[in-house]
Amino acid sequence: MGNPLVLCIPGPWADRGEFLAAVARHEPPARFLFAGQVLSDTNTQERVEVDFQDPDPHLEEAFGIAGQGHLEPSLLSDVARHKSVAYLIFPLDFPMERDRIHRFTALLRDIGGIAVKVESSGIAHSWPQWFELIAGTRLDQYSACVTLIGGQSYYYSCGMHHFGMPDTAVSRSVRDTEAAYTLNVFNMYLLEEAPKLEDGHTFSIAQDAPKFRLRHTPDERHPQDDLFHNPNGLWCLDLLAN
Repeated sequence: MGNPLVLCIPGPWADRGEFLAAVARHEPPARFLFAGQVLSDTNTQERVEVDFQDPDPHLEEAFGIAGQGHLEPSLLSDVARHKSVAYLIFPLDFPMERDRIHRFTALLRDIGGIAVKVESSGIAHSWPQWFELIAGTRLDQYSACVTLIGGQSYYYSCGMHHFGMPDTAVSRSVRDTEAAYTLNVFNMYLLEEAPKLEDGHTFSIAQDAPKFRLRHTPDERHPQDDLFHNPNGLWCLDLLAN
């Protein structure tokens, strides 16, 4: 069994009892139930695993980093004051799970959840941004789940495993803004076209733009049991000389 899709939601619940009571009070009454480690929707008969944890003293910093400057200071202050954390655990298939994710995260928002972080890629959102993205276009959904990271030698994406696709890496010899644009365009090409690619194929975002040679490798950035690990591997875009 592979790694799951995990969503981190800090909240005001002092303990499991308060969380259970908040779920039970949600309107309409008795639609959602929380028992053991399972949250259930009695209307749809759907269930999701919940890992309920004590407060994390590092969570404000984690949300600040994962929010990439898009989260308001007041929201981060609310995160700092959280009393517990609910981790929602889904199968690693965002397109298939999107409706369930929407329903259960809406419940967590309604009962006091502060914001959401995609624990399996490291990107965080406010509630308005989250629901706009997951209900939107393919690009919006990509933006909900995928982040770009600067490593020692490469810029790379993290989160394409939510869509069953490899992540992508570009050498740091490429200017950062150009690298980010290239990564996003290539990843959207994978999502929109599902092309049959092989080692040695070339890619360019425009006729007069730099050209890259494709090289597929296993994902050795993270251990296999790490939530960030991509079992579909990594497309390395090697810059070709002009």
